[in-house]
Amino acid sequence: MKKSILKMITPAIVGVSLFTSCGNAQDTNGELSKTEFKVYGNCGMCEKTIEGSLNGQEGIGEADWDKGTKMISVTYDPSIMNEDKIKKKIAGVGYDTESHRAEDEVYNSLPGCCQYDRP
Repeated sequence: MKKSILKMITPAIVGVSLFTSCGNAQDTNGELSKTEFKVYGNCGMCEKTIEGSLNGQEGIGEADWDKGTKMISVTYDPSIMNEDKIKKKIAGVGYDTESHRAEDEVYNSLPGCCQYDRP
């Protein structure tokens, strides 16, 4: 009985450890880069969408957008990701930064509460 339980648990443990090591956003030196910049948005739904466009993506360690300051803080692996790519991902889900504008069609598809005054 113990052997059959071990056979069932081992693949799950291996899968979890492979998943966590693949999701690690460190470069070859083990160093993460960090960037902060403004992302226009209004509410908690905006926060979820903005952060969701980055969190879980290859090369991203963590993304945290503050709706009060409109600033996002992102840690990333510079061997995979850079600030320009990060801003393009955010614009791709409808949110503008100071250097990247979301396509009008994508912005217009945001819920009404998420349609901020565009710069």
